[in-house]
Amino acid sequence: MRTIALVLLLSAPLCAQDVRPVPDALSWGTAAVNPTVGLVRAFQSEDRACHLKRLAVSGGIASTGILLQRVIDSPRPCCAGNGMPSLHAAFGSVGSSWSWGFGASFAVGTGGLRVAANRHTRGQAWAGVLLGMGGELASQLIRCEP
Repeated sequence: MRTIALVLLLSAPLCAQDVRPVPDALSWGTAAVNPTVGLVRAFQSEDRACHLKRLAVSGGIASTGILLQRVIDSPRPCCAGNGMPSLHAAFGSVGSSWSWGFGASFAVGTGGLRVAANRHTRGQAWAGVLLGMGGELASQLIRCEP
């Protein structure tokens, strides 16, 4: 019970912001789809190490968004801090090569939800999608056994 009270107390400042909670919560779920599917498929693969390396490369490139947010002056619409690029959209692209069509739709959908939640602008969301997809494309340079 204390844990729930602590979480509610700590999240109070977040609730006070101009953030729409439903798309915000959904964006966490959609951002996890591609990395989760990619990880499951990597462990099911005969060449597990190679597929895990691909995920590491893709995730590493998406992680550069953390540095970019420190360098690029692009305020978030809801609150303090810079939002260029959207890290949810970037990480939502990691592992999307399991099905480029479905994978890209989850990545773009995550970006759209971040905009709908008022956490990012469209430009910030698209920058995140492009960063993540660029990382995923770069990871395909690593050739894995079929």
